[in-house]
Amino acid sequence: MPGGVAPPPGPPDEDAEAERSGGSRGKAAVRAVLAPALIAVVVGTAFVAVFLAAFSDPGPHDLAVGVAGPPEQVQQVCDGLEQARPGALRVVPLAGGPEAAEAVRRNDVYGALVLGGRAPQLLVAGAHGQGVTQTLTQAFGPVAQQAGAQLQVQDLVPLAAGDTRGLAIFYASFGVVLGGFLFGIQTYQAAPQLGLTKRIASALLFASVSGVAVALLADVTFGSVPAGFLAVGGLVALLALSIASTAALVLRLIGSAGTFVTSVGLLILGNATSTGNLPAEYLPGWLQPLAGILPPGVAVRALRGVTYFEGDGVARAYVVLGLWCVVPALLIVLVDAVARRRRARAA
Repeated sequence: MPGGVAPPPGPPDEDAEAERSGGSRGKAAVRAVLAPALIAVVVGTAFVAVFLAAFSDPGPHDLAVGVAGPPEQVQQVCDGLEQARPGALRVVPLAGGPEAAEAVRRNDVYGALVLGGRAPQLLVAGAHGQGVTQTLTQAFGPVAQQAGAQLQVQDLVPLAAGDTRGLAIFYASFGVVLGGFLFGIQTYQAAPQLGLTKRIASALLFASVSGVAVALLADVTFGSVPAGFLAVGGLVALLALSIASTAALVLRLIGSAGTFVTSVGLLILGNATSTGNLPAEYLPGWLQPLAGILPPGVAVRALRGVTYFEGDGVARAYVVLGLWCVVPALLIVLVDAVARRRRARAA
């Protein structure tokens, strides 16, 4: 055109507009159909893979057991166990029967064999579950047979009357982890613009009510975790808040993709390594360290310790769970502050 002036745009090409609109709708439909199905399949498959890897054929690795008796007999037992079950049990020499009993009650060892009497005596803690008792009975049975006697088994820490299978702590923790996961997701989906103060208040309310509800059920109503209302409620509240804070942080950082990340990290790996079914020593090597790091395993050990083992793991749980509560909250504060600063600069 003269003067380099471009002509005004012509009428819209209706066919092209329809094609673009249809393409957008098609992509949205594909995402709506494929994305949920793909995420659900991946999460479900991960759940099956992790739990089968952990529990399809569980066996102990370096499980601490005590042996009390004359030094030469203790050495013979050590050699026999290493030959029969290499790497499965770690023998802790003990001075005598009273020391062995105290070690079992404090959870320093999972069981203890006392030698030197008419027949070998195996001291166990039924609170660890039938799997541990069975492992120790099978391991030390041949020792008694060699002595020409029958192994005498004494349960020093039996399960509570309201938890005959030893699964109450696992189920209680799993329910709280699930609740914290759902809270973390819903807190941003339901109110994405909610102020930080109100969001923290909501999380504290969730954790407090969870602690009260689980303590009433597990301690008072069913007597399945008879550690005292305040002890159970406090640990459960910390577990709930740690999961909720972590899930909220992940959702805040990466949006809807956080649902997948928290599902794998907290629900699958967290509960697989919670030690609610078997101790961490029965987990594969790549899962075992997570039992002492992720909130479910830390909380389960503390709940079991405060119920059966003279508070074993409780002090550590307060520290570790406290960090899982505070650090994500501080990171959310930091992320929100950075976002506000960027918006102010853009304005």
